[in-house]
This record gives sequence, structure tokens and C-alpha cells, in this order.
Amino acid sequence: MITVNNLTKRYVTTVALDNVSFNFKESTVTAIMGENGAGKTTLLKICAGVINFDQGEVIVDSFSIVKDAISARKLLGYLPEMPYMYDRLTGREFLFYIASLRKLNDGEDEINRLSDLLGIERFLDQELGSYSKGMKQKISLIAAIMHRPNNLLLDEPVWGLDPLTSRTLKNFILDRKGATVIATHSPQLVEQVADVVYFLKQGNVVSYGDIPSFIDKNGSIEEAYFHEAG
Repeated sequence: MITVNNLTKRYVTTVALDNVSFNFKESTVTAIMGENGAGKTTLLKICAGVINFDQGEVIVDSFSIVKDAISARKLLGYLPEMPYMYDRLTGREFLFYIASLRKLNDGEDEINRLSDLLGIERFLDQELGSYSKGMKQKISLIAAIMHRPNNLLLDEPVWGLDPLTSRTLKNFILDRKGATVIATHSPQLVEQVADVVYFLKQGNVVSYGDIPSFIDKNGSIEEAYFHEAG
């Protein structure tokens, strides 16, 4: 569970998030939708402890992302929209490095299991610089989930993925027990996997609620998006 209370984040000339609050519950998939610059990626980066914020609080399963950062981050998995990787490492070397940082005793087993699940096992010994965007996305996803985090933050998770891997990821999301938060532009993904959606506009929450209610009211999440945040 991730609780965000009265969160504000300012950049030099803009307010990215303006006193917003969220409750990302257990066994719930929450989608965050909004135009470019609405604050989706900033929100996920703050929840993951990647960037600081100006006021408010973020609590991850009772641990403050500021005061108890190490404990909070152990309970988080984060998939960025544009993962950074050192191109001279192989996929396997990169994942072993992440496993060592996480101090995983079964790191090798998890790397093998997840790379097989995502269909990337035969590429693990190639350098990351030779990978396509979709392949890098798969490696980044393995890095985000190999420690079995209770809370998972996904920024545009299916972008660049082939249909088969996209379906595998969607099934993985649906099978999870903890809190899952997805920042996305895809109304189709939201309808397929999410339970709740928040619509952001210029750093503010303009509307939120459960998926069936928005579909009943608007006919689809795409129409709800244009009505609520367009």
C-alpha cells in the first residue's frame, strides 16, 4: 500500500504536482492518466524515492519514503519509462548487478525464471547496447520485479513491447497481490487491467474513481479521459 498525502513538487518555472493525495491500495491496480506534463512520471519518481518533493508525505507500507527510505524502497519495484542502462554490460551482468544490490539469495533463479517468462533468455549474454527498446524494457521489468516487491510502479509499461510480451505483462499485473500503480496514455490498458483510475491535469487530480463507473458514465475510458482531463 502506498499513501500520498498533500504532495507538492515544484520545478523552476512550473508546479508539477499541486497538493495532491492518492491512496494506492493492496490488491488493486491503479492507473494514472493525463496529458504530457500532467505530473504522472513525476508522481511515480517521487513514490519510488528517485526525486525529492517540496511538501507532503509518501508512506510505503508504513515506511516514509523520506525518513525510512531504505525500508520503503525494499518494498517497491519501479519501471521507468526510459530506463538507463550501461550499454557495455550484457543483460545477464546487469541483472546480476541489480540482484547483488538487492542482496537476493535466489537472484540467479529469478533471473532465469523471469527471462524465460518474458522470452528474452537467449539474449541475456548480448551487450545491452545491441538491444531494441522492447528488449531493454523487458530487462528493466525483470530488474523491477525480481525481488518480489509488494508495491509496483510502472511508467508506460507496455510501450515498445511485442503483443505476446504485452499480454504476459498484463497477466502478471492481474495476478499480483500488492499495490500496482501504472502511469499510461493507453485507455485500452487501463480497461484491461486497472480497478481505479486518477485523471491528472496540470499537476492536479481532476477526477478519480473505479473503472466500471467511468465506463458506465462515458462508454469507455478513452471517452472518460477526454471528458475529465481533456
